[in-house]
Amino acid sequence: MKELKRIPLIIISLLFFIPILFSLIKSLAFRESLLTLRQYWQLFVNNYPYFKYFWNSVFYSVINAALCAIISLPVGFFFAKIKFRGKNILFFLYMLTMMLPLQSTMLSSYILLRELKLLDTPLALILPMVFSPQAVFLYRQFIKVIPDDTLDSARLETSSAIKILRHVIIPEIKPAIITLFILIFCESWNMVEQAIIFTANKPEVMPLSVKLSELPDNVVFAGSVVYMFPIIVLFLLFENEIEKGVKYYRW
Repeated sequence: MKELKRIPLIIISLLFFIPILFSLIKSLAFRESLLTLRQYWQLFVNNYPYFKYFWNSVFYSVINAALCAIISLPVGFFFAKIKFRGKNILFFLYMLTMMLPLQSTMLSSYILLRELKLLDTPLALILPMVFSPQAVFLYRQFIKVIPDDTLDSARLETSSAIKILRHVIIPEIKPAIITLFILIFCESWNMVEQAIIFTANKPEVMPLSVKLSELPDNVVFAGSVVYMFPIIVLFLLFENEIEKGVKYYRW
């Protein structure tokens, strides 16, 4: 009976996998030849701009994920363990921003970046991404299950909040940190609208996600496979941590 229940899930999984498999197979074809690496040779040797934008994407994704993981930690701790009147209402209002579509906040972000004179700079693609309610929510869910007695014992040893975070909180929430890093990395890796609007006048600072459509037809599938590679590797390396982190996405 359990095997029968898995059949729909297997079918749905295969439907998601088909485009990836199709891209991989097509990347191994070049003109009349099959099972050749000519597309990758043409991509690596003749398309230098591809790697410029590829490393732009790596830079934005790593920086955004790292800064978001650091900045959101004390906010998540604040909502998880600090008691004050109206905390739940404030947290609910804060979480409402997580439900807003990206397009509804882009105008205000654009105006703010324009006033700060950050448009058409790398910071235009970094600052809006590092303040994530999603990150605060995930941290809060992990930290709130840490027993208060554990924190009280830590306060007997030190009064430094930084030491408590470093030696007590962070070791307990490693799955959350890894999961958050990967989620923000993926979100930054695939950003398109932000790059098109915030860096419209400076294409050289755009990520690969915007420039992927400009690849020549003879290497487009190889470029797509290389583009997917970092995300697939991250998932395979940290699959267990992602599963542990995602299960805390509940109130």
